[in-house]
Amino acid sequence: MRRFFRSTRGEWLFLAANLALLAGFLAFSLLSDRRSIAHGEENRLATQTQVIHDLLLSRFSSIRRAHLNLQNELHTAQARGVNPMPFVERRLQGFAEVIPGVRSMSLLNASGAVIASSRHELIGMNFHDHSYFQLPQHSDDLATLYLSPPYTTALGSWSISLSSRINDARGKLAGVIVSTLDPERLSQQLQSVIYAPDMWIAATHGNGQLFLMLPELPVPRGHNLLGAGSMFQRHIESSATSNYLSGVLPGSDAQRVMFIQTLRAPELHLDFPMLIAASRNREDLYAPWWRSLWQQLLLYSLLAGSSSLGLCLTQRRRRQNRQLQRANERILRDKNHVLEELNQQLQAQSNALQAMAFRDGLTGIANRRRFDEALTAEWRHCRREALPLAILMIDIDFFKRYNDHYGHQAGDECLRAVAQTLSGKPGRAHDLLARYGGEEFVCLLPNCDLSGANILAEALRQAVADLQLAHADSPSASCVTISIGVSCCIPEAEEGACALLAAADQALYQAKQNGRNCVASALPGVTSTAHPLPPGPPC
Repeated sequence: MRRFFRSTRGEWLFLAANLALLAGFLAFSLLSDRRSIAHGEENRLATQTQVIHDLLLSRFSSIRRAHLNLQNELHTAQARGVNPMPFVERRLQGFAEVIPGVRSMSLLNASGAVIASSRHELIGMNFHDHSYFQLPQHSDDLATLYLSPPYTTALGSWSISLSSRINDARGKLAGVIVSTLDPERLSQQLQSVIYAPDMWIAATHGNGQLFLMLPELPVPRGHNLLGAGSMFQRHIESSATSNYLSGVLPGSDAQRVMFIQTLRAPELHLDFPMLIAASRNREDLYAPWWRSLWQQLLLYSLLAGSSSLGLCLTQRRRRQNRQLQRANERILRDKNHVLEELNQQLQAQSNALQAMAFRDGLTGIANRRRFDEALTAEWRHCRREALPLAILMIDIDFFKRYNDHYGHQAGDECLRAVAQTLSGKPGRAHDLLARYGGEEFVCLLPNCDLSGANILAEALRQAVADLQLAHADSPSASCVTISIGVSCCIPEAEEGACALLAAADQALYQAKQNGRNCVASALPGVTSTAHPLPPGPPC
């Protein structure tokens, strides 16, 4: 009964653990989705804000160039003693027409009176008390572009102005150039930036006064958005160029996310920056996420309930069939024991067959099949890692004469002795020595350059010579010797392994031509670079 209780309790614990893991996965997935939504929205708002920034920067840059052009022409006319007024008004009219978003451009004299304008109805009016005149009047900097706070113009429209100072020949104030922006035209151009019904964009003066808002909220024009703790105030206090913030907007209780960017390009020489913002309603932004949350909670509840019910039914059925299962289990245990013994025998036979398939029956080292597989694998590995791969092609000198003189049984003993000696020299686990065929052996050396391969080849040649196996019928030495061809490359092409093997074979041929009992090397694809090493001492 206790065993049964433990089994039942374990199943419930397992189900609870899986449900807990699933709940954790769902929670992680939901949190990841929420972070992804927040990050994606930050990128979209940043992109839209950058579009507005670039648009206003383009307008301000055009205005600055127009002011500089007009300043230069006025100074030139003054220097020549020419009356500039006949062409000034045409210039102002032309600039106002070609610069998008500009409502009017005017030239004010040192007293603040309009002496030329693209809007004839402004000529004669005096704007001495306006900020766009006061700012350049009290500064002698001709390079600065002065950004006025938003205001209502003399023609009753809401606007913001950019002004520049003009000096006379004595450096005194001669006048002010004023360009007035048209928020309605800017609004039409910025409508394309809005991509969601709950989104709005805004542009404010650097002092916080609202200049432009799309769509309009119940906030009066000129309202200052730099209240304590407001998103605009936090952006200003951070001194950063841009910020991604959340909070509440004036005239609304809804939580919003906002990307704010400061427009203050060094080349404009603005005395005051503009603040550009794009915002989304958090509730609308995360509405799809909340729907997904409730859907997954519902599905999770259904899954948990159905799993619990299924486990109850399963345990009940198990209790009813337990007697029959125990009898069947005894029979199965007996049969499984027999099958396990048979499987072990088959596995042992399989391992033996596999070893035989890759081992040379005479010498006990790897055979040609094992070498071919290893060459393909190491070629790809060295090609992937840009490592050198070397091959030693080894041949017992005058082995046919050895067989003819001593007999095939002695020849087999000679092959075994040479193979055992060669296999004891490569010290790295991934080096492979294999019998290539007849009296030929091959050694595969991954991550080994040509110099290292030549050193190892000479060590192998010397080790075989040190065996002092008598070879009375050898024309080159009195004992058994070997000739070795060395080739090395850093694999590049998939099919280049054959060329490397052919180069080693070519080097082996060169070693035989050089008198045998020596080492020669060759590079793949180069037939004239065999470099035999000096032969070792005679046996």
